[in-house]
Order: sequence, then structure tokens, then C-alpha cells
Amino acid sequence: MMEATTRRYSWRRELWLLMAAGCAASGCLIPQDDTLLDAVPDFMNRPPRIIDSLVAPQQRFISDFGADGCDLAFEVAVEDPDVDDRIVVHWYVDYNPQDPRGPYRQYELASTREPRRSDRGTLLISLASANNPLSTPGPHLVEALVTDAELVDRVVRPRPVQLPDGTTINNPGFVVTYSWVVNTVQGDCR
Repeated sequence: MMEATTRRYSWRRELWLLMAAGCAASGCLIPQDDTLLDAVPDFMNRPPRIIDSLVAPQQRFISDFGADGCDLAFEVAVEDPDVDDRIVVHWYVDYNPQDPRGPYRQYELASTREPRRSDRGTLLISLASANNPLSTPGPHLVEALVTDAELVDRVVRPRPVQLPDGTTINNPGFVVTYSWVVNTVQGDCR
């Protein structure tokens, strides 16, 4: 009697192992996609970032420019995970969309092969200089537009990228901004 029970369980065990082996082997019968990439695809562009803690001046509203000093330096520090991107800081002073003009100044940040760029986009304003855009008493808007693509009328133009299969996609460009409101007051700078 014991021998018949052992044989029955042995037979079930062998059947179970045979079914498990059949299921495992059936995975090999599924057709595989063997298309190989010719090259590693390019990364899509990622946006640059202005590091708020390293911006100068730290206060966004300067209420008495010209009362205590004649010079004011604006600085932005930038990082971009795409270390090969060309980063340009476009400085605008009192931009008027009804009368669009190019930037007051442009500054290209040198690539250091690190995400954080070592130099900073700097704009120095001196009330003692001629044709100073902040010389008129009253409020002014100073803006730093940081971009990793071409900027036309303050709008980013995407770059077309050709893929290995011959198709073309638009790799987007990005622009990030930082702004200050400066109230110029009459002083002894001239």
C-alpha cells in the first residue's frame, strides 16, 4: 500500500516538473525584436537654472539707487545639466513689448564641463556714465534672461535635430528669468 502511494506522488511530481519546464521553455518561442541602434540617441535638452542663493543683489526691490552709491552690479549664477550647452545671459532694462528692442547687454557663460558655470552673468550700472538706462529718476525693471538656445524677440527658437533614421525632431530650448525693480532717486552721481 505504501508503495502505491509513493508511486502516485512521484508521478504527480514528475508531471508538475514537466509542466514547469514546458512553461519555462515556451518563453524562447516568443519572437524577439532584434533591431539594434546605430548610435546612442542624443539627450533631449534640459533647462538651465538660476541659482537664487547666488544672485546679486539679493533684494528684488531696490528703493533708493543713487542716494548712497552710484554703481550697482547685477549678477546671476547659472547651472545646466547639459554641460555642452551654450548659455547666454541677455540683460534687458525697461523692456517694452510695444517697442521691442534687443537686449541692453549679452554675456556668454564659458563652459567648464560642469553643470555649474564658473563665471557669472554680470551687468554693471553706473549712474556717472553717459546714456545710463537707469539715470532717469523713477522705477525701472532690470531683467536677466538666461537661455540655452537662440533667443529672438525674447522667444526661444528650438533646434532641429536629425535622428539616425533620417527624421528630424525639434529639441526645445529654454529661457529662465530673474528680475529686479530699481527705483532711481536724485543723488550726487553726476
